[in-house]
Amino acid sequence: MLEPYSDDPSTNGILTNDPEKLKAMAIQRDKSGFQLAFHAIGDRANRIALDVFEAVAKTNGRRDRRDRIEHAQVVAPMDFARFAELQVIASMQPSHQTTDMRWAEDRIGRERIIGAYAWASMLKNSVRLAFGTDYNVEPISPFRGLYACVTRERPDGGPKNGWEPQEKISLADCIRAYTSGSAYAQFEEGKKGELKEGEYADFIVLSNDLTKVPPAQFTKTRVLRTVVGGRTVYQAN
Repeated sequence: MLEPYSDDPSTNGILTNDPEKLKAMAIQRDKSGFQLAFHAIGDRANRIALDVFEAVAKTNGRRDRRDRIEHAQVVAPMDFARFAELQVIASMQPSHQTTDMRWAEDRIGRERIIGAYAWASMLKNSVRLAFGTDYNVEPISPFRGLYACVTRERPDGGPKNGWEPQEKISLADCIRAYTSGSAYAQFEEGKKGELKEGEYADFIVLSNDLTKVPPAQFTKTRVLRTVVGGRTVYQAN
């Protein structure tokens, strides 16, 4: 963290890698053609990752890298725009928010919560999102993540109107981050992530139309059929 933890002023957390060594390693790996990704949760960790990506671009030149930060959970608000400027993808897992809300504010304080799990702020700053589940840390079902996106509530309900409700995003934006957003992060747009002629026929058939049922029904939704590459690989009884 940039500043000490609110519930333990003796520590800013653990920085697992030296920033200068990270820069040197990243510059070399990028020069060899690797796509880079950093695991960063705290605001200092995210800033260091952005600093590294900036150094890589300055040293090796601009190109379509699609580097990403995994989790990007707590970000200093002034750094949101840097994601877009550096074309860094925020690879986030919505269900972390519903798990962490019970203790996050006690740990980092009210001021820093504003930049936590901030999907709407990311989108407002033109940041590309790629969503996943982070299984097995979180449940593998994406329906819990969809529920988190549109409600910011616990799976069992509450708090009323959601935790930090200004960061809710629409169901369409959330699905886009899980599908075409993740495909883009893999350089596979045009191949998968959307139902279009010429792309892989990967899709699921659900027991509920998520656009027509209340969010409380999302986590009760069942997969009736799974199709991968145009072939049915799962059919519910």
